[in-house]
Amino acid sequence: MNSKVKLLFAVVLSLTAGLRAVSFGTALSAAPQRTRATTTIPRPVRFRETPGRGLLASVWINSTGPFTFAIDTGAGATLVSNRVAAVAHLDQRSGRVRSISGLSGIATNAAEVRIDSLALGDRDNFLPDKADVTVTTGLPPDIDGVLDPTEAFAPLGFVIDIPRREISAFDPQASPIRAGNAPPDGAVVAWLKERDTHRPFVQLDNGDRALIDTGSSLGLAVRDPASSSSRNSPYVQDIGGGRISTRRVRPTTVSIGTLALRNVPTDLVSGAEADAPVLLGLSALRPFRISFDPRSRLIEIVPSNPPGRY
Repeated sequence: MNSKVKLLFAVVLSLTAGLRAVSFGTALSAAPQRTRATTTIPRPVRFRETPGRGLLASVWINSTGPFTFAIDTGAGATLVSNRVAAVAHLDQRSGRVRSISGLSGIATNAAEVRIDSLALGDRDNFLPDKADVTVTTGLPPDIDGVLDPTEAFAPLGFVIDIPRREISAFDPQASPIRAGNAPPDGAVVAWLKERDTHRPFVQLDNGDRALIDTGSSLGLAVRDPASSSSRNSPYVQDIGGGRISTRRVRPTTVSIGTLALRNVPTDLVSGAEADAPVLLGLSALRPFRISFDPRSRLIEIVPSNPPGRY
């Protein structure tokens, strides 16, 4: 039986070509499997931000790597390329077939494959036991995979500090986010559920539900009401093979709970299906540290300003 998941990684692709491919050389090598307790909190990991590719970190699958993965809260699943599947000796024949699609709604079939381990940042920094990844042909050639932290860190909570370029985990039972304990200049808001996925949606002051999407290079992204006029605009290809184009318009001010996001870069998206969600991408989220508590179903958003950066 096929299942369908919406994958929004397409928007992380910029409209600029010519990005340097990542070279792995002899770093790809198999190693003995390691066992670990699923309750162990993984160490914080530094990531880098690459224009047009987003927040990138090193990942090991079945102790094989490192591979370059994009950290994407909007993906809905953790994805790997065919090359990763081959090097990590993933048996695609044993997995079920699922249908995946991007913002365009065009779908393609992909294999969901069981893995033994997933490590982030270094070979021994294991994330909680995860059963499956999805193998797809729709990734750019210089990206080996997409890590969805809402899936990969579960049942732990996680924090993405974009200015400090760090992702970390916490135990939501021992250190929960509390609705009545918003930080100064920040907000604690409900983690809204959309359909049967764990992707993080929040309520905007205008009534829209917006997806917090670190895999998108856009700001506040909404469907273009004049999408038919953008047929000749530069486009990117989404995970299912559909074409998406964007155009930047005047900045917008929106509020999430008590937090006002002023002069947010705003993008109109053409080629998206009718029920595509509103997105809050990196251009809107860049000043913030965002904490996700899957147990309390709360999200904390607070400015994170390292000295000398802002």
